[in-house]
Amino acid sequence: MTTHIINGVKIHTNHDYPPIPVRNMDWSAVTDDYDCDCDQDGFFSTHPVGRGATEQEAIADLLEQLEEA
Repeated sequence: MTTHIINGVKIHTNHDYPPIPVRNMDWSAVTDDYDCDCDQDGFFSTHPVGRGATEQEAIADLLEQLEEA
């Protein structure tokens, strides 16, 4: 996991590399206050998660979601 500070927001990125042939979601990015919970249906998050083929794409996706919120 790598930590970046962009526009005063602490962002953590991770190279997930799922065991599937599609490589467009290998990276994820979350803010420092990311949290998830579990219910009878499984895990869910109340915070946005950026995803992308590269680390920069995942960060850009996360920042876009934060702007929309």
